Amino acid sequence: MIDWNEASAALDATVAEVFDRETFRVVPTARRVGVNDTRMADPDRTGFAFMGSIHFGPAALAPGFSHASTLMSDRDRAREMPAHEAVITALSTDWPEPVKVEDQIVWGEPEKGRFLIAAIPVDGGKRLAIFVNRTKGRP
Repeated sequence: MIDWNEASAALDATVAEVFDRETFRVVPTARRVGVNDTRMADPDRTGFAFMGSIHFGPAALAPGFSHASTLMSDRDRAREMPAHEAVITALSTDWPEPVKVEDQIVWGEPEKGRFLIAAIPVDGGKRLAIFVNRTKGRP
């Protein structure tokens, strides 16, 4: 009989081995006292490096064309979808702690880009899809 947890773990490891070729570093952030203050580095959490892959969304439409959400048949659902520039995928089984929305992820050494985590959909798997947007700010 198949042990589905073992099979899923083996599949995740194989996918990571094939696709995770980029180096990333998590920079944990925390809220400051005021709600309008920029976030600061979180003194209670330690950043860490991981291997993953990055996938950018479609290029922006040229001026004069409709926005992609207006092309969908269900406009209410389109307005509720989180906006993100890219998706970083990675196997999280060896991570010392989970990442959180509004943490930053630095791509590459030397730095190719810095991203702010917009959303982390939970699907029960150990291979995460992390929705990110480019940022220039540093905590």
